[in-house]
Amino acid sequence: MNRFITPADDRYHHQIVAPSVIVEHQVPAWAERCYHVLYVGDDLMMNFGRAIYPYDNRRTAFGCAYVPGAVHAVREAGVFTSGEDPDAGRLGPLAIECLDPLKTFSLTLDGDRDQFAYDLTFTARGAAVPTDRNIIELKGELVTDYMNFFQSGLYSGTVWVEGREYTVKDRAGFRDRGWGIRKHEGAPRRGFVLFAAVEFAETTLYLLLYEAASGRRAFTNGWLVGVDGIVDTVETIDHDLDVDAAKLVTGGSIDLGFTSGTTRKLTFDVDNRTFLKAGGYAADLATVPQGYSKYDLSDASVVAWLNGQNDNGCTATLDGEPGHGLIETGIGTHVRYDPEGAAS
Repeated sequence: MNRFITPADDRYHHQIVAPSVIVEHQVPAWAERCYHVLYVGDDLMMNFGRAIYPYDNRRTAFGCAYVPGAVHAVREAGVFTSGEDPDAGRLGPLAIECLDPLKTFSLTLDGDRDQFAYDLTFTARGAAVPTDRNIIELKGELVTDYMNFFQSGLYSGTVWVEGREYTVKDRAGFRDRGWGIRKHEGAPRRGFVLFAAVEFAETTLYLLLYEAASGRRAFTNGWLVGVDGIVDTVETIDHDLDVDAAKLVTGGSIDLGFTSGTTRKLTFDVDNRTFLKAGGYAADLATVPQGYSKYDLSDASVVAWLNGQNDNGCTATLDGEPGHGLIETGIGTHVRYDPEGAAS
């Protein structure tokens, strides 16, 4: 076990009786991740992320942008060994670097500005909110043991796509950090996943929901969060999504019940979307290209291949208050949205 001793072991932050790089589940699926999303408007939406898999000796990073008619993506993969610094945020031309924990992050892509590049900063505008621990067993096997925390922030900087320059100034957006093991990457083969991060003037609404193919609720979390922390906690989520013939979510409404006794309605219209598969969220990673790729959204076969776990960029209202953000969905065989299993 001594071969796992690293400089981190001189820090006073151990939480289990083992060297600091030892994790709870010493399996290849264990990962630490960060994920950022920025909905700028109907003509630009972006997502970014990086991950390390210490027991699979690999690390990944990606950055993607939707513009009308296309998704541009850069995905990189590399080797990660036990002696490396897991906080080192650069992989090839991509970097997500923590400048001040829970406060400030730098996101950059040193790319061709006639294709895709960006230089952005995320500055927290609200408290980080942890999810419950999500534990799922299937036929006696532990397949998911995972948690996240969510945080709202303001993005500023510059994005270049197809030679066009976009200036971003204090645009509210989202990030999360997660760690543990989970059953799959991408949309579920069976069941339904919904996540929402919707930004309002003084608050952010988070929702996280898992359902089985039968519609049985397996996991529900949600909060209305202000600058100083949780304003109210979601107890019930009832969704009514509009799904088109291509199995893409185009809008909908979500009725919410809170622990305070308040009920609220979130309504949203989808303006664009980033497909998480372009960044590597797929069951078969060998099918997703590395380096730079451009996906033509006028080609129905390309959209069908990308469709899975999607971040649907939207404008929204919460009881009439305007906001913007994302409704992330993954639709597998599901009694309501895909009863025939066509998306599986």
